[in-house]
Amino acid sequence: MNDTNDTRFRWDLTGWDADERLAHVTELSREEILRIRDLFDRRLPPAGEDEWLVYAVYEVPQELQPQVLVAVPRLEFKPGLDYFVDGGAPRDQGA
Repeated sequence: MNDTNDTRFRWDLTGWDADERLAHVTELSREEILRIRDLFDRRLPPAGEDEWLVYAVYEVPQELQPQVLVAVPRLEFKPGLDYFVDGGAPRDQGA
């Protein structure tokens, strides 16, 4: 569960299988995003710097997964899945 009082955003670590089906989801807290956000190139989104990882979807390739696990040890990366971090509006808030 997202343990932040800031309800403007929510984040997930998602794992997709070879058929591009969602196979694994873990919600990330604001504090966890603060620990991992510097691992990603946030200059890519059209909106410019993406401080909160909400304007793009960020791939977590296998070579980056050990660094993410050091920052957030509770996470799990299942073999055979492609992982991404994405954020946006909380699901219960419409658009």
